[in-house]
Amino acid sequence: MSRQEKDALVAYVNSFKLSKPVTDFAQLADGKALMERLDTFQECARQRRNLPSLLIRELGTSNEFLVRQHRKRLYRLLLSFPLPAPHPSSLSLSNLSDPPFSTIAKTPTMKEGVQGLLQICRFCLAASVWAPGNEKVIMRIQKLKEEHMAELMKSIEAITATLPAEHQRQDSGTSSLRPSPDLSYSPPPSGLREERDKLLQENDDLRTKCERMMEQVADLTSKLEEAKEEHENALERLSRGETPGAGLRSSQAAGASEVERLRADLLKAEETLAKAEEDLEKQTTSVSELTKQAPTYCRKITEKRKCNRKVPEEARGERQSPKGITQENASLVNTNSSLEADLKKAAAVKSLLDNYKSQIDSLEKQTANQATEITELNHQLEVTQHQLESLQSTYEQNQEELQLSQEKLREIELTGVIPPNGEGLKRSAFGLEAPGDISLGDELGEFSDDGSRETKTDLRLKIKSLQRELSDLQSSAPESHRLIMLETLLADANKSKDRYQADYLKAHKESLRLSAALETIREGRGGDISQTSAALKQRLDEVLEERDALLKERQELEVAKEEAEKALAVAKVDLSLVGKDQRDIIASLREGIEKDASNLEKEVTELKEQIEALREKDRQNLEEIKILLKDKVNLQTVSIDQSEKALEKEKEFGELKASMSASGVSAEAQQRLLGLYERNIKLSAEVKDLQDKLDVLSTSGGTHTFEHSPFEQAQIAYEKQITSLQEEITKLKESKATLKKQYDLEQQLMLTAWHDLGQKMVRGHLHVAMSGAKRSQAKPMPNGWLGRQRRIQENAGYARI
Repeated sequence: MSRQEKDALVAYVNSFKLSKPVTDFAQLADGKALMERLDTFQECARQRRNLPSLLIRELGTSNEFLVRQHRKRLYRLLLSFPLPAPHPSSLSLSNLSDPPFSTIAKTPTMKEGVQGLLQICRFCLAASVWAPGNEKVIMRIQKLKEEHMAELMKSIEAITATLPAEHQRQDSGTSSLRPSPDLSYSPPPSGLREERDKLLQENDDLRTKCERMMEQVADLTSKLEEAKEEHENALERLSRGETPGAGLRSSQAAGASEVERLRADLLKAEETLAKAEEDLEKQTTSVSELTKQAPTYCRKITEKRKCNRKVPEEARGERQSPKGITQENASLVNTNSSLEADLKKAAAVKSLLDNYKSQIDSLEKQTANQATEITELNHQLEVTQHQLESLQSTYEQNQEELQLSQEKLREIELTGVIPPNGEGLKRSAFGLEAPGDISLGDELGEFSDDGSRETKTDLRLKIKSLQRELSDLQSSAPESHRLIMLETLLADANKSKDRYQADYLKAHKESLRLSAALETIREGRGGDISQTSAALKQRLDEVLEERDALLKERQELEVAKEEAEKALAVAKVDLSLVGKDQRDIIASLREGIEKDASNLEKEVTELKEQIEALREKDRQNLEEIKILLKDKVNLQTVSIDQSEKALEKEKEFGELKASMSASGVSAEAQQRLLGLYERNIKLSAEVKDLQDKLDVLSTSGGTHTFEHSPFEQAQIAYEKQITSLQEEITKLKESKATLKKQYDLEQQLMLTAWHDLGQKMVRGHLHVAMSGAKRSQAKPMPNGWLGRQRRIQENAGYARI
């Protein structure tokens, strides 16, 4: 609901011939411009003829009720408009609710009114773009600005997003601004649709009849009132005795006959109204029978039936006045529109339910696959945990035994005495005997028997053996810490899985964006760019083939990974069956699993490298596309310049011919002069090109001897222009700075001069005051006329000074 989208829709409507141009988006609220726009469709115009003749005339009226009703009819016409095969059958499949017609009529500038009007305009745009014979509409849209085209594309995408999933896939595969095939044969509609169309036709006919009857009733009531007035006037005249009795009787008889005739006409009008109401009731009952097919709306339909049964009983007392008839007609129209909306919703709900069922099945399959993958990953985590624990324990034992054996060897080298229990130490040091085979009693017995010969290393060995026995006893306890570690590993695996899924979604979105950009580039807009479009298509085909090959390789790698995971699961099962005595076999299996894990890590790194390479390729493709688009723009500008030059030449030749013909030159001389003039122009152009090339060679230092393309020449010219402009800007800045300094200096000088002048004036005034005081003290003031004149002249002279 942006300002740009409103401006784009106003520009789109104004691109057609309208009786009155639209200047604001709120002016579309009356629906007159949209209805004039719908005249361009053949099918829509044929359906529009079935509407009442007063529709277009009354769209511009100020009657709120009529405007709302006619806007509803326009909206229903857009929903029932048939579309060709690649697109949905009609816009009634959209899951959008009906716009608030009353708010659009009352306050079209408010938020709800603007949203509803925007929905109607979007439906009108989508119907005009998808309708058969939409080439003219697309040409008009392509003549608009690029910002307006982008906003119109977004509005069409917003409409396609509200359609079912299968239509969204079809519309995403085909461009929304591509001419649809002109299909003379359309698929036959279903029985429900035909019945609905018939009922709508009958409803429109009945509405026209009701309007005619209302007009007749208004005419009859006006005539009846006139007759009553005449009757009253005649009675007054009779009472006053103004006219003779025979004339009064004849006028009374004529008035009575007219009153009877008018009453008969009123009775006929009431009968026709009753028939129209019966037809409307039949129509509502048939619509309710159709809506029974949707079980979710049965209760609403029964309530509406009750309301429809109550309406005729309440309307019997109101038939005496035309206001009651209009209210009854309005209520029937509202109920009919609500029933039609229920029908549309029921038809849309069925397709949506099927789509939801298919989506639920696919999601259940995905969840089952993910559950199996999670179980396999859990199994693989347990196996790797066991491997890590066993490897860590063996590594620690080997390290301790190596340290102890080194210390023992050092002591042997220093003392030269070999203890009697050296065989046991050697066995324990070099791992020929398992650590669990040495018992605590044997070690204590040796310690008690040969306590005098044991050294520090023997004692350390015994302490280590005791610690090992304690660790073995502790490991036989409940493995709570091991479970905690497994849970943490599982959480880490889930986090990595979520991260991989996020990366995959990001890559998928980027690929979709790139495909959309390539689709827009494939279409092209204006100009003769057959060669560039062919090159772009060839390059895009190559990129698509490379992408398909990489996807196949990825699928093969995923299959290999699944096989490896299955092998790991089998190895886990085998390991669970192996006893404690078969640790050598487990060690060999560990080595194999480690190799497989390293291979899988290498494959993962290769896949990451391939993904990075693909991203780089995509970036390079985008850069190439940008370069091609720039070349296209430059070629278009060059062609425009050439055409302008040709026009200028033609103008000059025409002026020369006119001047020569006016001067009386012969035809041969004119031809020779024109040939010389044309040759002179060509030579001057060649000289200019050579001068430009020499300038380029002089600037590049003679290193580049090849000819530049027009794009490069234009770029060089633009760069020169930019440098010259920058130099001018620097000069202007310097001159501005100098002028500013000069102005500041002049201002300072003026202020000082003004200050000095003020001081001089103050001193002069003080001097005059002092001298006047001295004169007043020395001389007495003259009282005569001559003295007073002299004093005035002196004061004036001092003031001038």
